[in-house]
Amino acid sequence: MELGFFLKSFITLFTIIDPIGGAPFFLSITLGYEEEEKRKIALRATLTALIILTFFLFFGPNLLSFFNISLSAFKIAGGILLFITALEMLIGKLGSVKTTPEEKNYIYGKEDVSVVPLGTPYLAGPGAITTVIILTEGGSFSEKLMVFFSILLISGITYFILSHSNIIFKFLGELGTKAIVRVLGLILASIAVEYIFHGLKEYFF
Repeated sequence: MELGFFLKSFITLFTIIDPIGGAPFFLSITLGYEEEEKRKIALRATLTALIILTFFLFFGPNLLSFFNISLSAFKIAGGILLFITALEMLIGKLGSVKTTPEEKNYIYGKEDVSVVPLGTPYLAGPGAITTVIILTEGGSFSEKLMVFFSILLISGITYFILSHSNIIFKFLGELGTKAIVRVLGLILASIAVEYIFHGLKEYFF
């Protein structure tokens, strides 16, 4: 049971954070940087995402209570958000949900892009934040620890992918990257529908 929960949390969060699909985005915003500086940006970005997601993992439910938001309503809203993200992945619009025109202008107007927009909202975006709260809703402290280890492991994998994004993107190619992202999008869509159904069931029944 615990192993199953760990795998579910890992696969869900990995799919949402999508470091493979983020490799082309990372390359575009670090164009012109030296390789050493790219690795530093990747490290700061993944640490930022790790801190943000860990904060919402342990204190997210308290924020919901403060704003008087029920977990069932949060599941429905979060499921809809994840489903939209999944659709964007399935039709091939990589990153269109994660960055706005204003954020793109910010990218090219500032030197350090590691915290904003890469760390957040790209890696630790609304979908990932929603997921860490829903995954541990009503769960034990051990489940929260498993989700934390999932976040920690994904952060390490994300750092590796981003810091080697040039090699990985060349190896996979544009078509290979899109194929992987679309498979992940299909998995995410299924998870999103499950969240919505559970939220509706809890809300009305």
